[in-house]
Amino acid sequence: MQEVQDSLNKLKFASGKSLTRLVITALENARLQIEAQATRFVGAKAPPISEESPGIADRFMNNLYTYFDELTSLSIKDTEIEPDDYDSLSLVDHDYLEAMIAMEGMVKNLRELEVKGFKSLQTRLEAMYPSYRIDETTNPLDPEQVGDCFNEAIRPLGLKAHYLLSIYREFNKSVFQNYEEIIAEANDVLIENGILPNLDITAEERAKRKKSREAARAQLEEEQKLKEEEEKAELETRKSKKTRTPKTESVEEIDAAPAPQAAQQQAEIFAMMQTLVKSLAQNQGNTNALPVSGPVASNEIVADQQELRQQQEKLMGMLTDIQSNILQTPGSDNNGAVDASAIAQEISQSLETETASGEIAPISVQSSDVINLVTLLYEAIWKDQSLSVVMKELIGRTQISIMKVALSDTSFFDNEQHPTRLLLNELALAGIAWTATEDLDTDPLYNKVKELVERILGEAEIGLAFLQNILIELRQSVGEQTGTDATVEMRIREADDYKQSMDDIHTYVSQKVNERVLKGYLDPSIRSLLDTHIHDFLVKLVVKEGINGGSWKPVMSTIDVLLWTVQAEKQPGDRDRFERINPRLLDNLGKALEIGGASKTKITKIMRQLKQVQEYSFHKADVAVAEQSAGATNLSTDSAAPKRSMREPPPLSRDDPYLRQVDKLTVGSWLEFRGASGNAVRLTLASKIDSIDKIFFANNQGKKIIELTRMRLANELKIGSVTVVSKDALVNRAMDSVISNLKDSAANADVATV
Repeated sequence: MQEVQDSLNKLKFASGKSLTRLVITALENARLQIEAQATRFVGAKAPPISEESPGIADRFMNNLYTYFDELTSLSIKDTEIEPDDYDSLSLVDHDYLEAMIAMEGMVKNLRELEVKGFKSLQTRLEAMYPSYRIDETTNPLDPEQVGDCFNEAIRPLGLKAHYLLSIYREFNKSVFQNYEEIIAEANDVLIENGILPNLDITAEERAKRKKSREAARAQLEEEQKLKEEEEKAELETRKSKKTRTPKTESVEEIDAAPAPQAAQQQAEIFAMMQTLVKSLAQNQGNTNALPVSGPVASNEIVADQQELRQQQEKLMGMLTDIQSNILQTPGSDNNGAVDASAIAQEISQSLETETASGEIAPISVQSSDVINLVTLLYEAIWKDQSLSVVMKELIGRTQISIMKVALSDTSFFDNEQHPTRLLLNELALAGIAWTATEDLDTDPLYNKVKELVERILGEAEIGLAFLQNILIELRQSVGEQTGTDATVEMRIREADDYKQSMDDIHTYVSQKVNERVLKGYLDPSIRSLLDTHIHDFLVKLVVKEGINGGSWKPVMSTIDVLLWTVQAEKQPGDRDRFERINPRLLDNLGKALEIGGASKTKITKIMRQLKQVQEYSFHKADVAVAEQSAGATNLSTDSAAPKRSMREPPPLSRDDPYLRQVDKLTVGSWLEFRGASGNAVRLTLASKIDSIDKIFFANNQGKKIIELTRMRLANELKIGSVTVVSKDALVNRAMDSVISNLKDSAANADVATV
């Protein structure tokens, strides 16, 4: 264990030093930009960035070290908002809120780029701490953690938004655009300390990469010196010019980090999985450890491109024959007849037979690896507890089709936006609530999914365009059930001028509001308010700021609170919550209505009517409680709703792991509740309102079923009456499971040989 701690300390100090150096560079660049801004208008005084830089750097490094220390102590850094902080209700663009939203955008952009080496780093950290899950919330070098470290370091300065955005722009350029180098250095540190040294690259490649990185760093420092000299000269020139009104920057103007070495197509995860498969095969002496037992040729034997193409065509033909056999096999009535192991066995037998007869030459190493890895993925999918048996059966029938895609395009393993992966993920999500098999034939979405799977099976020459069309059809069917159109947002994003997309913007706003209105009774006056004045306000907001504008999130939070105040179901403590937040709610709504075009007379009338509806909702709740017997009561009129006691459970400690698990849940996560009759009920997290400490769950039709506090949900997770079914995409979960199992198997094999 001491060796692991020493390795982590070396990684901590090396990464902290490199990242802090980049942060200091960013602050210096930002200082020059801000001083240039300050010269544009009379009497302006630039914030003292130079004087504050050492303190910012120290706070950043200490924050980063804290995240590393959590891996050792398994404790959690407490940065949660106190319950009395209700700033999320404000419609005003607070400076720090705008900066945090900017950071969220930069982190999201960096995640989408899939930085080379990041998966390898995560795998090495998991190897060091096998009993501790390493993900975006626990990896100290995850972009979100690094961004949070910088947020907390810069926050004490209390800077205005336009200064903060200038600093964040330079942080993005200096830190996130060089993130691949940080990750490469981190991997090198762990490799030098013997943590999975042969995971992905050879020693020679590591030496070349290290030398290249040092040369690039020297060049960067030289360019930085030249840039500073040029900017200082430009600053002196600007000081002599007339002042003029500064341009206000917005969140959207922060540059997205460009793809590091974008010209090079990386296959990091596939290469890592290949390494693990080969390591396992070597440790087990090739004794039928892998699903495919047919002959395997080295890459040298099939190096000739023409021969390789012919071999690939024959392999595809063999898989098509197996695919046809599956097509002829009817559904297995949920008994799991068509599963990954059975298909793997059929592939293995076919390879042996056709290789022995000379019909197929020995397959290449890569083809063998792809077949094995897809088989392992489907075995993991079959074991996935979030899927019903009927959905496992449907997805299981796509195995050969997906295998053919992966053989032609191994980016399937690395690209989370690959159409094939998106299709599998959305198929699983479409049927996640199918806990009962009866009456499924009357479910239009089930029939559509079944039809699409049969079409995939029937396509011999399967390609990405075909799968993309299948994905579009699936999304349309899901949209018909939920009343949404996913193409609307895409058209708005692609529009050159929002004013030319007003019909789409109106539709988009209506969809987003309806997502917040969980199905059930809603007073007609509130429905009218949402459909008219609030709708008009949101349309103006989208036209002004765009879909990702900084005001959208707090405004939608305000709408969530509005809807909560007028619902009929109430719980203990709701009256106190209501009286505490309603004055601010009414103030914010007044601003929105005014911007939406309502006259002062109309606003007064709306507010008076709203207060009447709110009070009547509490009156109805009081009557309902009086009519019910003491003890338990249902939180919903839905007969399938799990029953919950009205009494709040005892509070958990702030660092309780179940409380932290609740905090990490995002809207769209699925949880399974124990129903009133003992049956399982699956519900999706529909909304979270931090300001009133409420979490709402709905069924797959969007009807609200349960309303819980944060503490109650944590307690129910702790006692096991509620379990998290799914919060990640299906293929991501399956790949994580395969990688984890391969590492465990390889480690066990190593122990067995000692």
